[in-house]
Order: sequence, then structure tokens, then C-alpha cells
Amino acid sequence: MRSELLYATDQGYISDTIETVELYDGAFSQMIGRGEGSVEWAGTHGTIEWTNFPQRRPDGVFLPDITGVIRLADHEHRIMYRLHGISLLPDNRDRRLFAGPVRWYTDDPNLLWLNDRWGYEEGELDRQTLRFQTRAYVLHPEPPG
Repeated sequence: MRSELLYATDQGYISDTIETVELYDGAFSQMIGRGEGSVEWAGTHGTIEWTNFPQRRPDGVFLPDITGVIRLADHEHRIMYRLHGISLLPDNRDRRLFAGPVRWYTDDPNLLWLNDRWGYEEGELDRQTLRFQTRAYVLHPEPPG
């Protein structure tokens, strides 16, 4: 399997879109939030919009569960994507690393090959500003040997 950088993003949560529900004395917590940002993709740029619906682990860390849409400037069709990931405890800069598998769905004639691929996305969330940058890699299967 070979990985290839597909795109990089600069994103953040939209103000006043985050809601959290805590149940059973905090043993279960669910959040929802919306965000947006910019995408740099193979020499072109675009925008990204998403909704995150993460559950919180017992140690207080939310796990990304994102569904979104990417719009590229020179493409008529959109790319939908899903990311389910893990998060690490915050580092000494109060930033949280996260990563996870991602799938893309599109009817763009030039990007139909994405429907047969999956990849992974990794990023770093600033917990104070709720902004983050990511890199997404597409995985290309190769025959063994």
C-alpha cells in the first residue's frame, strides 16, 4: 500500500455551534459542533464544511466523528467525506492531536477514483481557539510482492 498527500486544511469551529449533553453524572457525554475552513488540494484550493458529533471517553477526550463537504474551486462537483478517529490527551501547549480513517464520496468525473479509496487524516486542535490544521493522505492498494 502506498500513501500520497491528498490535501491540507486550515479549519475551525463556527462560533456558537457547539452543544454538549452530559448524562449519568458525566459518565456519558455527547457533543455536536459545526465548522468550516480552507483546503489546498493538488495545486488548487477550496472550502470545507462539516459537522462533528464526537463522544467523550471517560478521560474527558472527545473522539472525532466528522461528516463534511469539500468544494474545490475548479471542480463543479462536491466531495463528501467521513472521518472517525482517535484523539490524544492534550500536550503541554494545550493542543490535541487526532487521527483517523477517512472515506470520500463524489460524482466528479475527474475524481471518481476516490470512491474506491480510503485514507487517513491527522491534525492538531488548539483547545483555546478551536482551530486546527490537518493533512489527509489517500491510500493506494498495491499487489503484494
